Amino acid sequence: MRWVCFLLAMLMAQMAHPATAMWSDLASARAAFDDGAFSRAAAAAREVGTAEGYTLAAHAEMARGDLIEPKGKARLECYRTALADARKALASAPDDPDAHLVLAIALGFVARGEGGLEAHMQGLGEEARKHIDIALKLAPDNPWAHAALGGWNLQIAYAGGSIGEAIYGASVKAGRRAYEDALRLDPKNTAIAYQYAVQLLGLDGDAHRRRAAELLDRVVAHRPVNALERLLRQSAESLKQALDRGETGEAMRLAEARLGDTR
Repeated sequence: MRWVCFLLAMLMAQMAHPATAMWSDLASARAAFDDGAFSRAAAAAREVGTAEGYTLAAHAEMARGDLIEPKGKARLECYRTALADARKALASAPDDPDAHLVLAIALGFVARGEGGLEAHMQGLGEEARKHIDIALKLAPDNPWAHAALGGWNLQIAYAGGSIGEAIYGASVKAGRRAYEDALRLDPKNTAIAYQYAVQLLGLDGDAHRRRAAELLDRVVAHRPVNALERLLRQSAESLKQALDRGETGEAMRLAEARLGDTR
């Protein structure tokens, strides 16, 4: 009987060890992400092999591509790697709204990198919208889901103009409404505020620029708590300075560097 109890204890210890290691690895990946070591964070999160790990890996790759890598092939490769991670996250947890959401966001980044026509031919916009709608159904109060819907609408308006809006049923009005809903749900979310501002600056019009300036003020005023927020704040400061100097063309150029073709 003592031997049976010993074997049972050993079995429980073996079962517990992988879980302990898994959470330790995931915590290490999150720490690396917060430090701005996005490549290391992605690699560590990927090793965990769970939906949560793949989701974090995808976010790390997107952050590296958007905020670290220069314009070019390296940036697009980050987005493609993020998309592969996001697909693995969803395969591991098909009912997880975060998995649907990270896949939709990764599709959006790849679409930016591939260019409007190529993204349309691959059906990236339609696929992204499907996963946004699922995420909203599963988690209707998730601010990121509303922000993703806003980003989807504004990106199509930016890249495809009136033709793109007609094909996909997108609009600037719907995009702004979804972003405002996201900020009502999470007013202190500077990442959403920053992305909203950048997308507004990609559009023409004084009303868009005024709202973008308000959002950038919010981002700049926020005290960063991690590397991602520091990088967003630096970018927001550059955009805000251009607007404050009345250099709207320069502000739009900086925004377009984030929104346009990465090649």
